[in-house]
Amino acid sequence: MGDSYLLFFLVIVIVRASIDNESFECPQKCVCLQKYVDCSRKNLVSVPKIPQWVEQLDLSNNRLRENVTGGFSKLTNLKKLKLDKNVLNNIPIILKLKQIQELSLYRNSISSIKAGCFPANSSIKALNLNSNHIKIIEDGALNNLSNLEVLKLNRNEIESLPNHLFINQSNLKTLELNHNKLHIIYGLLFQGLSNLTTLKLKYNNIDDIMDGAFFGFKSVNLLQLDHNRIRSISKGWMYGLESLTTLSMSNNLIKEIDPGSWELCANLKLLNLSHNYLMEIEGRAFQHLKNLEILNLSYNNISSISQEAFSHMTQLKSLLLNNNKISWTVEDMSGPFSKLHNLMVFSLAANHIKSINSRAFEGLSNLIELDLTGNNITSIQQHAFGSVSKLKKLHMNSSSLLCDCNIIWIVKWIKDKIEHKYITATCAYPAEVRGQSITKLREENCGDSPKPKVVEHPKTHLAIKGRPANLICSATSNPFSNMTFLWRKNNGNISNPTVYENVSLATSGPSRATSVLVIPNVTHADSGKYQCIVSNNFGTTYSSKAKVNIVTFPKFIKTPTNVTVKTGETVTLNCAATGDPTPEISWKKDGGNDFPAARERRMNVMPADHLFFIVNAKTTDMGIYSCAAKNPAGTIIANATLTVLQEPSFVRVMENKEVITGDSVVLQCMISGSPKPVIKWLKDGTPISHTERHFLTAEDQLLVIIGAEASDAGRYECEITNDLGTKKDMTELQVLPPVAILVNEEDMTGIIIITVVCCAVGTSIIWVVIIYHTRRRMAGTVRNYPTESMKMTQVIHSDSESPQMFPDNISEHSSCKDSGTGDSAKQNSFDGVPVERNDQVHFETAVCRSYSPVPEAHKLLPSSFKPSIQVCVNTSVTPATYSFSSHSDNV
Repeated sequence: MGDSYLLFFLVIVIVRASIDNESFECPQKCVCLQKYVDCSRKNLVSVPKIPQWVEQLDLSNNRLRENVTGGFSKLTNLKKLKLDKNVLNNIPIILKLKQIQELSLYRNSISSIKAGCFPANSSIKALNLNSNHIKIIEDGALNNLSNLEVLKLNRNEIESLPNHLFINQSNLKTLELNHNKLHIIYGLLFQGLSNLTTLKLKYNNIDDIMDGAFFGFKSVNLLQLDHNRIRSISKGWMYGLESLTTLSMSNNLIKEIDPGSWELCANLKLLNLSHNYLMEIEGRAFQHLKNLEILNLSYNNISSISQEAFSHMTQLKSLLLNNNKISWTVEDMSGPFSKLHNLMVFSLAANHIKSINSRAFEGLSNLIELDLTGNNITSIQQHAFGSVSKLKKLHMNSSSLLCDCNIIWIVKWIKDKIEHKYITATCAYPAEVRGQSITKLREENCGDSPKPKVVEHPKTHLAIKGRPANLICSATSNPFSNMTFLWRKNNGNISNPTVYENVSLATSGPSRATSVLVIPNVTHADSGKYQCIVSNNFGTTYSSKAKVNIVTFPKFIKTPTNVTVKTGETVTLNCAATGDPTPEISWKKDGGNDFPAARERRMNVMPADHLFFIVNAKTTDMGIYSCAAKNPAGTIIANATLTVLQEPSFVRVMENKEVITGDSVVLQCMISGSPKPVIKWLKDGTPISHTERHFLTAEDQLLVIIGAEASDAGRYECEITNDLGTKKDMTELQVLPPVAILVNEEDMTGIIIITVVCCAVGTSIIWVVIIYHTRRRMAGTVRNYPTESMKMTQVIHSDSESPQMFPDNISEHSSCKDSGTGDSAKQNSFDGVPVERNDQVHFETAVCRSYSPVPEAHKLLPSSFKPSIQVCVNTSVTPATYSFSSHSDNV
């Protein structure tokens, strides 16, 4: 006790000795040490008289209230003031002192920070307002604190911050707002904090961070957002965090990470996302984090990790994935962590891992510590740890190991590579080694594996939207035991799947269990890769992955309609369809691929606009156009008829004709037009009627007169009409006196001279016009003509090939037409004048053979004729002259 008094006395003496010409002394209850005065825990209700020389004053843990003026007005040297744990309701008036640099008002009853409560040009660099009841910070309340470097507002009741609150705090380096009630972080809220390095926002109610919330930061390297209600990470609110090295967002509600979120955080070294609700890690989830060294993803719901999820983090040294559901990553994937060459610490504890794939840890060449505790591991494939050559600590505590012959390798590996104290794994099968440590397993104790074997894998196929789809998986085991099936989609579990299972017990051969996954009403959301996982008490086996693609039938959104145009106009047909995948559109004309417009470069298809064009339309373009929309689900077809209208016209001008009495003549009216013109024949202004000698053929384009008489002479008109108008043409027919022909009648019963009119009309129909002359006995009445006026033709019989389609030789201007629309083929006439030779009629060198008339010819032949006709082709002129001969007993 005496020593204490002596020490206290010496302190007082020293302090007093150090103050020259100073009349003030410390308050009776306070402790003075040089320029520091401690008046804490004195139960003061007012500020005592404080020496003017003081620079640091501690008035904490008293009962000071609002009006605590005291002698502060004279404390011109005061730089640090602590007023913690008092009962102040407002920022005290004593803070008008401009020279104070550090002010602590921790745990008072302050409810607001009002504008103007801090003096202009304040020197405060550190302000502690933790654990008050602050709800409101008025706009401009911090404007005078331009020298502020540290601001602590933890454990208050702040719900929002005014915009531009920190506009004058360019020197602020640390801002703490933990344990408040902030709900939204608005854009540009922290604008002005260009030198901030640390921002703490833990334990708030933040559920929305707006785009540009941290814009303006240039130096921040630590951001803590733990224990909030943030649901996603997006690039929008990452602007301004380019210098960030540590980001902690544990204990939030984060379910997704948008691709590209980390593009502006390339310098990040530590990322803590533990205790969230992440379910999968996609390939680009951590893209751009090439400098990350520590990643904590523990205590999430991760059940799916992409093969490329960690491929961008080549500098990662510590990866914590414990307490998730990623058993499939280790059990089934090949090298999911293969790019983490610098990884040293890896935790996979408590992930429901049952087996370890031989390539699960491929590429982890620098791994030193691996934690697999809390997993019920049953099997480890051979050389599963072969690539982790530097591994020293393997934490594993399984009691369900399947100690078959496939695991013997690990005994020697553990002995040579690992510290045994971290491994407590024991065998569960076979029975003779149950409970035995894996380190003591011997080769003679191993047996065959009773794990499941998949005998029927799910198959890849197309599924049609709206219809059911099934996937089948079958497995067996030896000995056969109960098996459980689990279906996965895209490496994640399927929620509430419809599954049917059955067991087939075979008398011969292995028994099997089968699971059928039913997708009752397929939608696009059902597409993906499906996998069957089969487990029993001894291990787990994965089937191959079956890809299911969803397709929908094509459906027309634009269909072609019937079109009618005039020749020369443009035709437009419209056709578009939807479906998945997008249907391919194709066109056909009359069921084929022959487009006259395409051959003539008048057709154009524009897929982007779903249009089909034909320019300068012609009658040959007419037909049925079919639009087909096709995808893997099926094909649909829509038809439209194109009609091209053409005014009626004459293909060839009608010419005047001359015919010898008794001969036959054909008057031609070759026409074109669309629709096909109606033909009307008139003679001297009167419609021509059908008789035994007058008839129309070739769709009324030919008027045939048999055995011309003088009355047949006159003016013949051809009138053609369609929807676009009417046109007429005419010809004059003259009937000349008869000419006698010398005929030797010996052994002849009759001669028929047949004139063939061969025209290719539509389907190449042959019209055969037969002009026949009956045998006439001309005893004593036959006129004789000079020999030099007669020309004979020799007839040669031949068994050559069947007769071809014969061109018309009626006149010089005869033509073959396609329904009046074909091109004319000009031919030369040939006049035969009979001469006398060998008492019978001959022709110039000709080739003849027997031929049965075509059906059209039958209709024109008299019924007394036999069906055999002899065809003679004159070969001495071009074009040839044809004649047909036949015999009849009645001629």
